[in-house]
Order: sequence, then C-alpha cells, then structure tokens
Amino acid sequence: MALGPNPGQAKILRSGPDWHSLIRLILPGDASDELALAATAIAQQLAIEFVDTSNQSICADCFHLTYTSDAWQLYPPERSDGLGKHPLWVDFVQNPRFGQVLTTREPLAKAAGLRANQRPQIIDLTAGLGRDAWALASTGCSVMAFERHPLVHFLLADGLRRAQAHPNTEAIAQKISLHLGDARAYDGLFPGQEDPEKYPVWVMDPMFPERSKSALVKKDMRIFHHLVGQDDDAEELFAWARTRSGVRWIVKRPPQAPTISSDKPAMVITSGRVRFDCYLPTRKAIKT
Repeated sequence: MALGPNPGQAKILRSGPDWHSLIRLILPGDASDELALAATAIAQQLAIEFVDTSNQSICADCFHLTYTSDAWQLYPPERSDGLGKHPLWVDFVQNPRFGQVLTTREPLAKAAGLRANQRPQIIDLTAGLGRDAWALASTGCSVMAFERHPLVHFLLADGLRRAQAHPNTEAIAQKISLHLGDARAYDGLFPGQEDPEKYPVWVMDPMFPERSKSALVKKDMRIFHHLVGQDDDAEELFAWARTRSGVRWIVKRPPQAPTISSDKPAMVITSGRVRFDCYLPTRKAIKT
C-alpha cells in the first residue's frame, strides 16, 4: 500500500538550528551536465546555496555537500571546532558495520521482541542515519522509517538508493520505506492498526542532549548536534505513539538518562553506551 501524509494534516518537519545558511552545495570541476542539473534541483529542494567553484570561492566556515564516489557526502567546515575532516554520509554497501545480520540475542532485537519466527512491522519514528532501521530490516522485519530533518532524510535516502542498486544489499534495503516528515502527519494510514496480529513495534531514538566534546567519540554525531539540534518534542511524540496500536514501544537512551515519560518501562536492556526502555501496551495505550 502506498503511504502518503494525511491530507488533513501538515507534514511536520523538524525544527532546530538554521542549518540552511551553514551549507553549500559544490561539485567537482569535471561534473557532468546531468549531475549539475541534479545538483541544482537538490539545492532548491534543500533550500541551500549551490556554489559555482569556477568563479566563487569556497566558504571555509561552511559545511560542503558534494557528490563523490557515487554518493552525496557532507564535509565539515575547513575551520571547524572538533568536527574532524571526514564526511558524513550513509553507506550500507561498503561499511562493514552493516555487513552482519542482527541476531535475536542482541540488545536491539531483544528490545523489539524478535523471536525465531516472529518479525513484527517496525515503525521507526526518528530514523536518523538509518542504523537501527537497517539492523532490524536485516532480520527480515519490514520497517516504516520517518525522518523529519530534510538534510538527514536526503543523506539516508541516498544511502538506500545505492543499497537498492547493489545485489548484496538490495533485499534489506527493500524492507525499508522512508518518509520525510513527522509520523503524526501520517496518522490513520499505518497498516495493521485494526488487526492485533499485525500490531507494530514503535522505535524512537531521540537526539541525546549534547555532552562535552571530550565525551563525544563519534564525530558524525557532533555534526548532527551542530546542524540538527535536539528533539525538543520527543516526549510529545512518544506520548502520541503510545496512543496508537502496537505490541511494544522502544526508546533508545543514554544509560544514565531519565526515562522519556513518567511511566515506568516494563523492561530495560542496557548495552554499553545505550539503554533500551521497553514499554508494553496498557488499556490507555490501545487505540479503540
């Protein structure tokens, strides 16, 4: 079933820092006319400036979105404070972290309630770079993923495009349907809401509060915080999801962080630097 936003509701996009003014789209000098046309359309779509490097200098304080190695990659500014030099991009094909199937013994699979012959529908409310969505899809789950930030959605969509075109990753990529916007704008269009046998698992990984730079090990998450900011409405999004039909609701948190709501999780699974709070249905949570 094709899924589109509810016509009666606006597509809710993510608020946050004014990232549009911080990014420039640039292309290599040997870019084809076809790529240049595509880049023009992307710049308009994302509302960012397309810089012609043949007659304009490159902003040293800006992020650079460019096309290289058959992928769109976001480079941090040349003059950056702790953001590193490596680009942010989504690579499900070559990155070895995505080469292994998630087993039912791993924390995310346990949190989602996966069993040997049980693969529920997953609704990922905060897809980000698609890591949890990919892991769950690798087990055979169908994943409906939502990302509210247009730039993050663009990078993830580009990664899925390449994964769908590669024979080693095509089957997993086809398990993921990606949507731009807030899941609340699609209310009433989710499959399985009336059939208890098809109730989904809801997954949230809200942006964690920013820690000190010395504690932020992964530079791609520093770029996220710089451009995207925090999920200030995470509690409201979770509260809304709890009113939809489901078999469980999973919230990914730092180990020492407070719970996302006053309700106590039915189960908590801690693994390294993350914690999975698992909520089960209540009479109040089931939509009638």
